[in-house]
Amino acid sequence: MTKNQVNPYIYGPPARGKSFINRESELQTLFNRLRTGQSTAIIGEPHVGKTSLLLKMDEPETQAHYLTEDEIGRIQVRFLNLHRPESKENPATFWQRALRELREKPGNRLVSARLKAAETAQYDQDSLESLFETLAEHGRKLVLLLDEFEGLLIHPGFKDPAFFASLRSLSNNTGGLVLILASRKTVEEMNELGYGLLASGSPLFNNNISVFLRPFDTLAVETLLNFAGDQFSSKERQFVRRVAGNNPFLLQAMAGTLWETTGSDRHIRAAEMFFERVSFQYKDLWDSFDDATRTTSVILSLLELGGRALGREFNYGEVERVDAFGPELRKLARRGLAECLEKNEKGWIFDWEHWLVWRGERWTVSSQAFVWWVRDMAIAQTRQIPKYDEWLANQRYRGLFTEKQWNDLHAHFKRLPPSALYGVAELANALWTQIK
Repeated sequence: MTKNQVNPYIYGPPARGKSFINRESELQTLFNRLRTGQSTAIIGEPHVGKTSLLLKMDEPETQAHYLTEDEIGRIQVRFLNLHRPESKENPATFWQRALRELREKPGNRLVSARLKAAETAQYDQDSLESLFETLAEHGRKLVLLLDEFEGLLIHPGFKDPAFFASLRSLSNNTGGLVLILASRKTVEEMNELGYGLLASGSPLFNNNISVFLRPFDTLAVETLLNFAGDQFSSKERQFVRRVAGNNPFLLQAMAGTLWETTGSDRHIRAAEMFFERVSFQYKDLWDSFDDATRTTSVILSLLELGGRALGREFNYGEVERVDAFGPELRKLARRGLAECLEKNEKGWIFDWEHWLVWRGERWTVSSQAFVWWVRDMAIAQTRQIPKYDEWLANQRYRGLFTEKQWNDLHAHFKRLPPSALYGVAELANALWTQIK
């Protein structure tokens, strides 16, 4: 590349402009619900694009694409980042922030009067109902895009469940408020957290239909890698895909790191730098797993390591007889960490000797860097994660395996040769040589 070429892969900040791809279906659903006054929860794993999607909704160009000119004139959209753990935020300061643009452009004197009355009343339920009912009477809506919403459920300033019950009531009953929540937790999980605040009553978030953000499909991955033009060879594109998987953030990070790296061995050094930069992502995902998903991710990763180190001699047929393994594999697939090769769309090459067979389906780890992270944690133990040792010692794998099945599997791991404990550079190079 020449010195004038700018790295097209921006990772860390939300995706904007041309970097935002592959969410047309979700946007269509969100705007269809918005225009009829229905609230929605965007659910997804860390760095899958929830914030990017909210910010995309906030752009005038996006609104012009999905809404009519009249509809745009009748809504006011306000984006709020709720990930402020050190703040002294409380329901009153929340409403001060949420209503800022409405205060600046109330539209008429009656709405302005309702805003002042709400502020005087410290945003109690009656004053907010009057405000949003007045908006609805004038055919208007306030649309709140609430990022990291689940954080409010554990924020010390929001221990009173009346705030969340108020949000539900205002968005359900007034016609003047629409909520678009973005959360790592599902609606069911947020309701469970809400039960800890409520002594009784309806679930706090049962008025929100969920829109789940999934990892990129084949077309989106190809679109993203096409940003590089002719700077990536076909083999390098395959390498990026196999190291990072199909998580949007990981793909951007790996592609961006490879773009910045030069030299004949740049793929190895890029993989090492990528792994150092994004290991926190795997830790975040691990912390969000329940015991069964942790068990499955460790087994799937170590089976692949064993297959690479021991070849066809490494086989664990018991896995195919574990009924609960299938749903857990699909949970990992939704997180972009595993994929069923039979369902893999054309274009991506996998090492067919190192997969797991379950009920006739061939499964593999999507992101080889996740295998490397699990190797560090579970075998080499270079990452100090006491929770893993406690989890193993307490035999929490029993949700999937009998003790004999686990011990048989663990005996295979003890036979792994030193090559299985190689560093990232050696593992990355082994992957590189397998790609044709």
